[in-house]
Amino acid sequence: MILPNLDSRENTVAEIDLAAFRYNVKQIQSLLNRHCILLAVIKTNAYGHGIKEIAHEAVKAGVERLGVTTVEEGILLRESGITIPIHLLSPINQYDALNVVTHELIASVSSKNVTKAIHDAAMKQEKIATVHLKLDTGLHRFGIEPKKALDFCAASYFLSNLYWEGIYTHFSNADEGDWVTTETQNRLFEKTVELLEGEGYLFPLKHVGASTIAIERVDMCWKMVRPGIALFGYQPDERQKKLIDLKPVLTLKTKIVQLHHLPSHTKIGYGGTYVTKQDEKIAIIPVGHGDGYKRGLSNKGYVLVRGRFAKIVGTISLDQTFINVTNVPNVQEDDEVILIGTQGKHTISARDIAKWTHSNIDEVLASIMQRIKRKYI
Repeated sequence: MILPNLDSRENTVAEIDLAAFRYNVKQIQSLLNRHCILLAVIKTNAYGHGIKEIAHEAVKAGVERLGVTTVEEGILLRESGITIPIHLLSPINQYDALNVVTHELIASVSSKNVTKAIHDAAMKQEKIATVHLKLDTGLHRFGIEPKKALDFCAASYFLSNLYWEGIYTHFSNADEGDWVTTETQNRLFEKTVELLEGEGYLFPLKHVGASTIAIERVDMCWKMVRPGIALFGYQPDERQKKLIDLKPVLTLKTKIVQLHHLPSHTKIGYGGTYVTKQDEKIAIIPVGHGDGYKRGLSNKGYVLVRGRFAKIVGTISLDQTFINVTNVPNVQEDDEVILIGTQGKHTISARDIAKWTHSNIDEVLASIMQRIKRKYI
């Protein structure tokens, strides 16, 4: 096996195009009616784009609310100066209640114990905590079953230090274009809300949809919509490309750090999973699955070098990847390599990588590790 001598990881950078991000926000806003709030979902380090920087850019672009997964993400944004409402889109535990109230985060609730803990923390701090009730209409991830919602509200709704600003759900099949299932879930949500409000349990802010609903079904936007991946330049499904123009925000690039001329029948990489078929030029780039560049790309993915596709060969290791540059004229060490982005007339998108690895765009982008430097342009 050939081991490259690497002096630095400064060769690899994720460039984040803030103008493209703002463009995507505006494109989505243009689809919504003026009464629909846009909540920008920037969970998981803003899908790998950098949560603090993207949060501030979202505010500049006119986004009214932000959505994150964890209390830690919410605190990070508050400490970085973000003052607009921040929603926690995953459940918390009772021990998070104090921080939720202290940092004025909006919790999703569907547990009586957690709801009571938030109320008690708010009472101790002499605050009113804002919460949203999460209904499970078919995703079965978390949320309260509609048939149990009335009992839940009877036990929790009138706790003195809670403001029940909203109620919401999350569709299971919208991205797939399964409108029969999605409309069924929407009707279940609607009937449950009507039942609750008929008993005096009011929720001013109702929301059900993410990127796909914003793009395809504005009739289901209710009072707020929660786009995520579309903000970063990708339609959840390729059928939506004709409905909205989006610009990918992230370009992932590196450089060739070593170049080898290897004879025919040479085994390359761990396990020798690739064998040269002729005299070949094999380049090494300082990116591996330790950076979030998936091992599943081994012997099947491509990169761009000098405007040409170069196939990934051998098994991707923790820190390095082999690429076949035999057919790239004049290739040399220090040449730029595009892993995600455009070079010359060709583009490799996160969607391409998702197809090669049988994954999805969210995973491809969110997996890019922190040790890869982000450069904001």
